[in-house]
Amino acid sequence: MKRLHFSLVALLLASMASGVSRTETFGDDQALIHSISHVHPLRVVFVGFQESVVNISLIDSNVQKTYLQDLGDGRTVNHSFNTSYDFANSSYYEALKAFILINSVNGTATTSALNTTALQIQKSTGTKMSIFKPQSGRAINATAIEEWFVMNPLTADSGSAYSFYIMNFTEFDSPDHVLEHWYNVSEIDFEANSSRNYWRLEWDNALNPDVRFPYACFTSQSRVMFLDPSAFQWYLSWARIWWGLYVGGPKYDYYYEDLDEFLRTHDVGTAQGKSDLAAYLAGWIEDALRNLLAPSLWTSTNLSRAKSLSLQTLILNNASDFGYTNEFMSWMINASIVEEAVEDLAPFIDVSVTVSFENLSVHPQLEAIFDGAVISKTDDWTFYDGGVIWDGLYSLRGSYFNLSAADVVINSYIFFEKNMSMVYGGGEYTGLGGGGQILVMKEAGRYFKEDGISPKSGLGVVFIHEAGHNLGFPHTFVHGARYAGDFAFDVMGYYPYSYHFTQLRKDCFIRLVVDYRVLDLWGQLDSDLVLYSRKDSTPVIDAEFAKVEGGVNETLQLYDELAYLDAYQRIVETEGMELNLQELIWIYLCDLNNDGDVNIFDIVEAANAYGAEPGDGNWNPSADLIQDGLIDIFDIVLMASHYLKAWQ
Repeated sequence: MKRLHFSLVALLLASMASGVSRTETFGDDQALIHSISHVHPLRVVFVGFQESVVNISLIDSNVQKTYLQDLGDGRTVNHSFNTSYDFANSSYYEALKAFILINSVNGTATTSALNTTALQIQKSTGTKMSIFKPQSGRAINATAIEEWFVMNPLTADSGSAYSFYIMNFTEFDSPDHVLEHWYNVSEIDFEANSSRNYWRLEWDNALNPDVRFPYACFTSQSRVMFLDPSAFQWYLSWARIWWGLYVGGPKYDYYYEDLDEFLRTHDVGTAQGKSDLAAYLAGWIEDALRNLLAPSLWTSTNLSRAKSLSLQTLILNNASDFGYTNEFMSWMINASIVEEAVEDLAPFIDVSVTVSFENLSVHPQLEAIFDGAVISKTDDWTFYDGGVIWDGLYSLRGSYFNLSAADVVINSYIFFEKNMSMVYGGGEYTGLGGGGQILVMKEAGRYFKEDGISPKSGLGVVFIHEAGHNLGFPHTFVHGARYAGDFAFDVMGYYPYSYHFTQLRKDCFIRLVVDYRVLDLWGQLDSDLVLYSRKDSTPVIDAEFAKVEGGVNETLQLYDELAYLDAYQRIVETEGMELNLQELIWIYLCDLNNDGDVNIFDIVEAANAYGAEPGDGNWNPSADLIQDGLIDIFDIVLMASHYLKAWQ
């Protein structure tokens, strides 16, 4: 038998020299389940409020500050916000006021107001109505105000925390609402090179021309958000009526009253008035906190490890007979804009975007799905069942897209036709996104101004929005509950017309990617410890464990400092350290005679136990490397794969 064993050893060593290897996937040890808890600093600053009427303790008790995110497999992340409260003094208020006066326009019919009576009629009867009317007052540059707060924080350490500035500028408004103030942002459709002047119900444009969008709060590319409850806006009233929101109680009075009206209907000199004011302000704060800083993203662990992302788009033209040729419509989506938006969100992923224009008629399979989803035709307008189209297309995606082009592939079908709407879940929608797929059905007339020729709106915003759903993003609001967070200038909103993700939402995405990788690494360290426990511990490998654990701790420290990209880079480096640790442990286990490396003596020792099972005279448990109760060729191959490697 010894001659056979030594012949076997010679053969294995020869095979290793020629480059033959085996993937090490031994053992079924379950990783221990872990949870992570994070505490984020949030500074709330009141500007223009009297401290005597603002009850901080009541506000704080009304704001939910802890949010649990379930990542599946028993793993959770708990986000808590350590909230501090400050009041700006009068000089700070006056400095901001002076800046506002310089960066605003005061005039007649400078924004749109909502005709709530007309909207209610349209909601109940379906009759298209003129639902907007002019509003006069002061239009303030929202982007400039955000930048002012970034450059002029109330305290020097504000840069190490998220900041909500709660503002009161009721002095800009008249009691009869003839004059109001609000915040404006430039909203441009970059594909059409046109300013946005239409609302979501844009098929009513003939009745509602030149709609304008006042903001009551705003955040874009910083960790600052300002909220002005005294500012004019119509969106919360629209959402309350159109979506039928239940928003009862003082905490949600901001859906009915701006701060001016609230102060006229509540005596804040009384205990009850102060309590109601605290709830009112808490509603604004919690809405933004819940929707923008603590949303439960749906990002999967697969995306958290992706190095490449392919967005593949097939535009199916069913309106070429009306003069809408593929060449004529080539402006409708700019792949570079989409690519830049996603790369800005995830700079550690290589993003590619491809777009193909084709006539629907050249794809009979897809045309049959499209035609088979007709719900009804009314006055030359066709309603399609989006769910039927979605399901039919999803089953064919492998035939029309290269699903192996990247680590993550998102395919998109875009149907282009005259006089159509997509119906899903009882409502009309432009796009659906999730599960690796996007479906967009935007009626041809919505791309053009009234002349039918001049571009009005392209596909970029809706495409990035639906891609965001595929990347794990919910909306910037909780549908059916809270909408104030939708004032964020973020592509995942319904109210703003933005091509990018806000800094707050980008933070949420990178935070979650890091959380996944930390939890995965902790689970792998559990497995490493189980593996390592087969032999006595040694200071050399103990030190390597400490290095990996130190890398995880440094990652979490950077995370706590809001340095999320640095935290991402540190966890990636630490994963590399863990792979080296894992290799070191295997070398240590393969070193049967404990002389510091794997050499011929170890292989001879294993060969002497070849074929042995527990109870045999030549059984050597240390040589049963894959722990299956038999010393066989797989144990020898594993040992040979670490031949001449040293662990100390």
